[in-house]
Amino acid sequence: MRRRRQGRSGQAMVELAIILPVLVVLFLGSWTAAGLIGDNDTALQATRAGARYAAELGGASPPASVTSPVCTTGDVNTCLVDQEIIDQVLPVLSGNLPNAVVTEIDIYQPLDGNGTYNGCTFPGTTLNPCPPNGAYQSGDPVDVYTLSGTTVTAPASYGYPLSMRLQTHPFEAELGVRLVFKYTSPTLTMFTQTDTQYTVVRLAPME
Repeated sequence: MRRRRQGRSGQAMVELAIILPVLVVLFLGSWTAAGLIGDNDTALQATRAGARYAAELGGASPPASVTSPVCTTGDVNTCLVDQEIIDQVLPVLSGNLPNAVVTEIDIYQPLDGNGTYNGCTFPGTTLNPCPPNGAYQSGDPVDVYTLSGTTVTAPASYGYPLSMRLQTHPFEAELGVRLVFKYTSPTLTMFTQTDTQYTVVRLAPME
């Protein structure tokens, strides 16, 4: 009986040695996935805040009192409005992306159904239809701002000027904000992934 019990004990240890690494990897993988989902959700909330404010501003020129050390050359008015939008995005991200670093904020307009940038009509119409989901694609008018820590760098040129942010019903412009961020797993540090989140809003401008 003693030998039989020792044999079973040895077999259990072997089984544990096989199963334990698998369980650890599953646990760490679940932790990584949860962190990635959480950071994606935070990034999405930030783009919603920015896109809604962008739609409210529309093509309005910034007040004379608005200044920014980032906006010194090129289309300064567009840059100042973009800076106001970015100022809506950053507080949502501050301290809420523990495992991710934002590298880029894009302010853009999705291509209209016929490839123009003159606004689009509501669903169910054939004239200048709206994009199906507003996802950013190459060729869209866009202002690309890069981030390094808390430092925001303005683009060398502005592809989405205020003059394109039309707000005349029913052709209000769709304004989008997209974040690009790099996620690093807190448990499996070899796992990194670059993700994006975006929101597009069409809204009557502020009075």
